[in-house]
Amino acid sequence: MSHLECADGFRPSPATFVLQLRITLRGLSPPVWRRVLIPENMTLGQLHEVIQMVMGWTDDHLHQFIIRGQRYGEAREGALQFSTAATALTLSAFALREHEAFFYVYDFNAWWRHDIRVERRALRQDTELLPRCVAGCGACPPEDIGGVERYLEVREKWSEWELLDWLESLRERPLELDELRDEVDQWLTWLDRRFDRRIVNDQLRQLQM
Repeated sequence: MSHLECADGFRPSPATFVLQLRITLRGLSPPVWRRVLIPENMTLGQLHEVIQMVMGWTDDHLHQFIIRGQRYGEAREGALQFSTAATALTLSAFALREHEAFFYVYDFNAWWRHDIRVERRALRQDTELLPRCVAGCGACPPEDIGGVERYLEVREKWSEWELLDWLESLRERPLELDELRDEVDQWLTWLDRRFDRRIVNDQLRQLQM
């Protein structure tokens, strides 16, 4: 059972504080970012699940939050030990202020660092289900690509200019249908880097049980 399933759907009770967070994956241009609304009583463990979903990661690696110089994450046997288990802390315990920033790191080998900024903290009394993604841009890199520098190198090999060269090469070699289909799928994966907020919110609704 996921952390999110334990939170009664995150249906905010009357007079519940809601945080608007902007999550930006550091080091990429064009930028990859998301804007999400979450209840302040969400735990760091639950926020981890939300970040994984809205960014497009698959939760295959360790993670940690860095808040005011302290590290918080999931303690696993043989892994780094953190100051406090993330699942035990809610965001309200930090009394985060508007415009305050903290960090989320995913995959300690690739070191994907996400800058998280509190854009707004507001009292809400409606019963709209949260969490919810309200804006975003760009697709996150593929898992296990090897970090920012490696990702940028590989992305350059699959650029629009390289696509033109590849199309020209098709005229100069015999075509195997299965091989061509695989190559086309790879090009589509790298060239279509759009972010679909509707798909993400559909996934978030599945966790709001």
